[in-house]
Amino acid sequence: MDFALTDEQEMLRATARQFVADVCPPERAKEWDEQHAVPRELFEGMAELGWFSLPFAEEDGGDGGSPLELILIAEELGRASFDIAMCYIGVLIPGLTTFRWGSEAQRVFIREQVMTGRHRLAVAMSEPDTGSDAAALRTQAEDRGDHYLVNGQKAWCTGGGLPDTTIATYVRTGPREPKHGGISLLLVDPKTEGIEIRRTPTLARHILGTNEVFFKDVVVPKENLVGPQDEAWKVMLSNLELEKVIITGGYLGAAQATLDEMLKYSQDRQAFGRPIGTFQSLAHAMADLQTEIDSARLLAYRAAWLLAQGKPCTREGSMAKLKGSETYVNAARLGMQVCAGQGFSTESVMSFRYRESIVATISGGTSQIQRNGIARSMGLRTY
Repeated sequence: MDFALTDEQEMLRATARQFVADVCPPERAKEWDEQHAVPRELFEGMAELGWFSLPFAEEDGGDGGSPLELILIAEELGRASFDIAMCYIGVLIPGLTTFRWGSEAQRVFIREQVMTGRHRLAVAMSEPDTGSDAAALRTQAEDRGDHYLVNGQKAWCTGGGLPDTTIATYVRTGPREPKHGGISLLLVDPKTEGIEIRRTPTLARHILGTNEVFFKDVVVPKENLVGPQDEAWKVMLSNLELEKVIITGGYLGAAQATLDEMLKYSQDRQAFGRPIGTFQSLAHAMADLQTEIDSARLLAYRAAWLLAQGKPCTREGSMAKLKGSETYVNAARLGMQVCAGQGFSTESVMSFRYRESIVATISGGTSQIQRNGIARSMGLRTY
């Protein structure tokens, strides 16, 4: 088994690392988070480097990039912050989904607007009573011939309140039984009459932000339907493994940067006449953490390889997401312990890492859901 990156992949990683150093180093990402800022230079810079078009086939205007290359970008962006990585991932995944299932007009929109960074996509899937159980969604889209009339409420719509954004909204267009039927995907302009967006106050992840979206008699043209009506469950699942894998890259970058920051602090900080990193209790804890990060990286790379080969990786993707997210949480917690009072100060990047890490085991599929999926792949029934 060859673990080496190609020259092109090494160059991609180096370019992404330099991009973070120039555009969004951790200290700047922390400022953007605290200011609830929407940095245009971030999205414009990603587009100029061709990252939004990278995974699309060459004949579709892309570069035919592999899942591993997407992980490399996400990992480097995660070194700034996981929210920075999500500024990339959160646009890329709905773009890929829309392009795969959409009409020719929708494909043109993705090529000309999303791949170029002129426009963004956000996803509205969760609702106040439906998170992990996505098939239980209730937002109703009534077929009115040439349009749908949408009523309902969405929650945790990340990035849906940013300018120049279209919301890919999962709605119910058919009966609620069978449970996974009757679901459709609509592209919705958030400026349409009858839509209200309220930003949800959160502990972190303030760059993209997350929102409640209210629909009251919202008219959505029929041509905004993505894929077959009533069959969007398969649309929803079509890029789920890829999303888990790329998200894991973001966790890996954030966890590695957290470890690097605490390692530097432990080499500089003196106690009892020597650097605190020379004390075995801290040195072993950081050694264990590096082992966990490398383990999560190998899980992610394996899942990416399977995806590139067209092989199923539901189990492997869940393992990668589970390990990556929990490792970031553990890294941030250890970082606070190593940096002690300095980490507790809100002026420190470590305090930012700690705030941001907490949601890693919740968003993008909870740790409990990942474990359920892994258990089922082992032949165990879960309830």
